[in-house]
Amino acid sequence: MNNLSILIGGTSSSYLEVSKRMLQFHYSNCEVEFAYSGEECINRALENGYDLILFDYQLGDMNGLEVVESLREKDIKTPLVVLIDEGEDEIALKAVDKGASDYIFKVRGYLTALPITIRNILERKNLIETSTSVIPKLETTELQNGDKGYFILDRRGRILSANHNMEEITNYSEDELLELNLLDLLPKESEKSFFEWLNLISDNGNSRQTFKTEILGKTGDKICIDISLTAIRDEHQRVVSYRGTVENIAEETYKDQAAKDEIDQLEMVNKISEVITTSHQEPLNIFLEKIAELACEVFGFQRATLALLDKRKKAFVKQAMIGYRSVPILNGRNIEVPQEVINRIFANRFRVKVIYYNQEQRDTSRYLNASFPERRTQKRRPQRQWHKRDLILVNLMNRHGSTFGYISLDIPVDYKAPSRETFRNFELFGQLVSMSIENFYQFSTLEKRSRRLKQILVTSNIFKLYLSLNELLKEIVWSIKFSLDFNLVVLGLISKKSGNLELKAVACDDKIKVNRLQELAFPLKPLAALLRSEYSRGKSYLVVKEEEVLRSFKQIYYGPSLRRASNGTWPSWGVLLVPIKSREDKVIGILMVDDPDNNRLPSNDTIHTLEILANQIAVAIDNRILYIQAKNRIQELEKEVRSSQEDIAMPKQDTPGIRRWVDRIFN
Repeated sequence: MNNLSILIGGTSSSYLEVSKRMLQFHYSNCEVEFAYSGEECINRALENGYDLILFDYQLGDMNGLEVVESLREKDIKTPLVVLIDEGEDEIALKAVDKGASDYIFKVRGYLTALPITIRNILERKNLIETSTSVIPKLETTELQNGDKGYFILDRRGRILSANHNMEEITNYSEDELLELNLLDLLPKESEKSFFEWLNLISDNGNSRQTFKTEILGKTGDKICIDISLTAIRDEHQRVVSYRGTVENIAEETYKDQAAKDEIDQLEMVNKISEVITTSHQEPLNIFLEKIAELACEVFGFQRATLALLDKRKKAFVKQAMIGYRSVPILNGRNIEVPQEVINRIFANRFRVKVIYYNQEQRDTSRYLNASFPERRTQKRRPQRQWHKRDLILVNLMNRHGSTFGYISLDIPVDYKAPSRETFRNFELFGQLVSMSIENFYQFSTLEKRSRRLKQILVTSNIFKLYLSLNELLKEIVWSIKFSLDFNLVVLGLISKKSGNLELKAVACDDKIKVNRLQELAFPLKPLAALLRSEYSRGKSYLVVKEEEVLRSFKQIYYGPSLRRASNGTWPSWGVLLVPIKSREDKVIGILMVDDPDNNRLPSNDTIHTLEILANQIAVAIDNRILYIQAKNRIQELEKEVRSSQEDIAMPKQDTPGIRRWVDRIFN
């Protein structure tokens, strides 16, 4: 439609902009202006000559009836079209009585049909010729052709025209079909597949592969059909409509085709459940290998890889690789993929991503329907073709929506791309596997915690009197390191002689660091300053800021440049201090832990466990002191007895000497 001038009135900027784009997309050289109130709409109509004025009934300062009445009183002859809420029939009739040319009810999808509705209004007013319409018409041969139904859709799926066979196939009359969108005929579960298929046609020009589905006839009967579409473009190569055919197919044909593409979801869920129940006591690598094998089996791929995120390395480490002649190893380690690479691939929380080899990325804004995002950002290969380097990635996300792993699949058994239905099952498989891996970790963590708590009880036995104090303290810190997943555990006692906190036991995997740390001594005054309310966590203290007294301690362990952690994780200057107190409630030492395995702040349970252990250490030290005192006393008594026995064995012969010996025994 050339040289068409339209004024649109409304209070919503987004509505005005969408309406403008709709009109300019369908009609070239269409000029659209906006009015944001009733008064502005009237003033613009008086100042400019428009071919049509379209406005919302609610304009803030005036309603649509008042606008119509005012414009007609001022002798404005321009066609007036009022947008009215669905069901307001009385308002629509009043608008026509006051001089409105027509009205449009704001029903679902009315914006999609806006260009066609406006054309019909202008045609009825003889302001344009019908022949100028950009909407294609069915040819005579199509109207009369065989058993096929022919139809035209706009770019949103609304039926614009249909032949007699289309009426026969669907049991709807032509008038009824023209009020429908093709989606209205499809089952709800087929909508997503239809939009994906529509995207494919927009890329390729025609369907190449037909769309087999069931539709609901007018009386509710299920009709199996085969749909084919061809995209029709304007002079700018933009899709403006679709020409299509519909053909009846036998129910068996539809079911056979569906069976080929369909995966038995119940069977898939049962298989995942079986892996979970039979592998909860297996090592993690065995469990992950079973998951990868199951992915190959269910989806018909020759190779699969399962990788999990290592937060310390900021990389996804490949844990299980199925279908490879030999598992690839790089420099003696499993292959790693940088975290940022996987994050880019799964941007916008893609659950499944198809990566086509040697294909450029495309602009995702071209998708026809934002509610059904594609699983690819590249042009699809035609007719289910598959390159040997194409790859499917299934996102493994935790309950918070963060990616903690992925499954990659390549080389289909039949060397063909999976069907669209298969991709839905990929998403379901990814969700189930994510839950199963999280469940495995939770079970393993509980079991590991149970084992390690038992180990703590055994190792922290305060009655191990056969060990020296240093040996006992060393055994305790290593037990804490093993049981609570801290990579550095240090225990220091206050020395009365030096007045410093001297480190007596260090648990760390690096022996050089252990030796250097055991040489450290902390002056009491600056160390005591750390035990302040700012750092208080229960009876313990979590240092999170830079403190000079800890500089040597941190530099020995981490090196000259301390690592930097992201928000919410263990801080670079983090140290948890747990005081060890005597029976008189005086601090006699400090338990220090650092560098947790998960790089996160310790839970309240972990801190409470450390406080219990600190109390055990205090009791063990008291017991040790009492034991040494008792042992020394016994040794003194034994020495006295031996001395007395020597005197008895060698008595002197003179009477005075014997008398003195007898007096000593009995007195």
